[in-house]
Amino acid sequence: MKAVVINYGVGNIFSIVSSLRKVGFDVAVMNFLDRNWKEYSLVVFPGVGTFNAVSMYVRRMADVFEEAKEAGVWFLGICLGMQIMFEYGFEGGFHKGLGWFKGYVDRLVTDLKLPHIGWDRIYTIKNANSSCEIFSGISGRYVYFIHSYVAYPIDETILCMVSYYGTTFPALVVKKNIVGTQFHPEKSSKVGLAFLDTLYRWIKC
Repeated sequence: MKAVVINYGVGNIFSIVSSLRKVGFDVAVMNFLDRNWKEYSLVVFPGVGTFNAVSMYVRRMADVFEEAKEAGVWFLGICLGMQIMFEYGFEGGFHKGLGWFKGYVDRLVTDLKLPHIGWDRIYTIKNANSSCEIFSGISGRYVYFIHSYVAYPIDETILCMVSYYGTTFPALVVKKNIVGTQFHPEKSSKVGLAFLDTLYRWIKC
């Protein structure tokens, strides 16, 4: 099963490529997603860069991404990659995202030091949508975060898991074939690989 990681050109994506390969994906890296997207089962937006720069980069391919999404190709957004799936964000000013999730991205409101760096637990929320059940095996486990900004969903039906850093914030969101994580699976050791393996099996079935 093939996955493609979109390379924004602003950070090291080796870890996510390696992790995807470990769970069974045949991984390609591309700067742009072209019309050959039909050969891929998963498109990955990695968690490197800033909202203002990356949102402008991916929005140049918005039509292709939208076409692939509507055709059933899966999308995984990691950290910033998840954030650009929302309608807009305030990092570096006001900037539009892809608008796949209703809501916005802004600085995490907390009395604790930012950026939030390190390991914290994630928990499944009450009344999470049925799509969240497949990831129940990682609920209560520690994953790795590095961020100062978070998503503020307007549509809370997408919310699967949360974490806590002075305040609660979204850690995992799911809507049909779109999955977003605020944590970094590729930096989260066995739990991160378990998450990616679960996603692999979900896409495959």
